[in-house]
Amino acid sequence: MFLLTLKYVLWVTQPCLQALLACLMLRRKLYRQYPIFLAYTVSHVVRFLVLFYVYHGGNREAYRYTFLGAEVLDAALAFAVIYELYWCLFRSYEGVRKLADIVFRCAAVVLLAIAVLTTFTSPATDSNRVLAGLFTLDRSVNVVSGGLLLLLFLASSYLGLRWKRLALGIALGLALDNSVELAAFALRVHWGLLGKPVLSLISSAAYDCSVLIWLACLLSPEPAPPPAKLPGRLELEGWNQALLELLHQ
Repeated sequence: MFLLTLKYVLWVTQPCLQALLACLMLRRKLYRQYPIFLAYTVSHVVRFLVLFYVYHGGNREAYRYTFLGAEVLDAALAFAVIYELYWCLFRSYEGVRKLADIVFRCAAVVLLAIAVLTTFTSPATDSNRVLAGLFTLDRSVNVVSGGLLLLLFLASSYLGLRWKRLALGIALGLALDNSVELAAFALRVHWGLLGKPVLSLISSAAYDCSVLIWLACLLSPEPAPPPAKLPGRLELEGWNQALLELLHQ
């Protein structure tokens, strides 16, 4: 009974926090800087309302396919949000941005191929094949997203690039959610169905913490810009120019 109550509390808290986040972003006109993240935030509010309605409608098959569609949309938007972070951080460096475009397109094709391959090679019923493909896609998105976020943190640290407060919060929140999801996948394989309720609660709590990080960064004042690291900047300018020459060949 306690786990069920906690499950509902975490489930309802998340869209409430994200609705507040979306309202604050609209009020501050941040949709101009982070349109994909705003779409991602609003989609989670709509997702909760639709899933809550279908869940209490009692049709388990309808809920399953609605959930599948919501998960695919969520994976695509989360991936797009990371691309938006790259664009915001490297907006002044056209060559680096074009390279990021190529990397993201290749990653998207690989993820889609993995999901489709898993769906059609799983020795199970049609519905279970779809679920297997979805879980593989979800896990693959978390792995690739985590790698891209790590690369983004390392590049910005090495080159001395300045993060905006909200962009940093978005990256940290996504990194937290990715890390917990990957750990939950690993533990689920170890514990099986017995650990599913607890791991589901942990995943929900981690995502709520991510939303709180986004809210905290949105409400915090932007710090004064630190002095730029000139050597890193000059090196990035050189890389950017070299990439532009290579891509234009």
